Amino acid sequence: MNQVADQHQADVFLYLGSIDRHGYEAISRLCREEKTRAKVLLVLSTFGGDAHAGYRIARALTHHYGGYSLLVPGLCKSAGTLICLGAGELIMADQAELGPLDVQVRKSDELFDMGSGLDTLQALNYLQDQAMHAFRNYMVDLTVGGGISTRMAAEIASKLVTGLFGPVYGQIDPIRVAEMQRAIEIAYAYGERLSSASKNLKTDALSRLVSNYPSHSFVIDRKEAREIFTVIRQAEGAERELALATYCNNSGQLGGPATVVNLKALSTETPHDSSNPTEDARTAAAGAETSERAGGKADENGH
Repeated sequence: MNQVADQHQADVFLYLGSIDRHGYEAISRLCREEKTRAKVLLVLSTFGGDAHAGYRIARALTHHYGGYSLLVPGLCKSAGTLICLGAGELIMADQAELGPLDVQVRKSDELFDMGSGLDTLQALNYLQDQAMHAFRNYMVDLTVGGGISTRMAAEIASKLVTGLFGPVYGQIDPIRVAEMQRAIEIAYAYGERLSSASKNLKTDALSRLVSNYPSHSFVIDRKEAREIFTVIRQAEGAERELALATYCNNSGQLGGPATVVNLKALSTETPHDSSNPTEDARTAAAGAETSERAGGKADENGH
């Protein structure tokens, strides 16, 4: 860990787990209380979470350090990808993968389950395509095969399509559709603000991340990420070792509560050679959380 910190001449923060307000407060505390260098490297692995919290995390790092580099050891999805947009340099390990920039929204009939903001809009686009395809087929068959006028064929085709697709469209909640559209607009607006500061996105890359992928779980590996980001490279040497250790020891943790810790401080406090830095990080983070709650929440002013 010290090798990575010395290589970058930077503080090294580890963030594992869900992107949420608790994680933002923990990052803010590290920036305020444990900043020792002018630069920072964030090691981030997550399934995603709250886009608002992701935006605040990126802004906090930029506010305190003037920018940041980001090392991706494994999965870094959704709100995690949003944080990547604010990084001036993106470093991806061999197992690293990003995901589309669609905001997760709570499903109306589920208490805890979340869904992709793109699901409803893609379903609408699919229904529209199928309705138009059916209308054209009916009209052509009636005109050519039935020998009736184009006007009458169009009327009959319209009634057939309405009868076929009307019940399906009747189940669509327009308020829910508007909610999904707002969620996508939030992702785009945050991405636009972060990328304008980092200058690390290629032309039209933001639109591609928001709307050009078919599913929330779509894999964006390092090769494809090179088509999106300007400054991106493979993890090397001590970076690769840290990424591999993080990747191998965080199974089952990425969707849980955030573990946020200063790895440089952790390595200084831990005299033994730990083969499991993420386990040490979780232990240190538990103590940091207790201290944070005793001292109050992070000051949100300025970032």
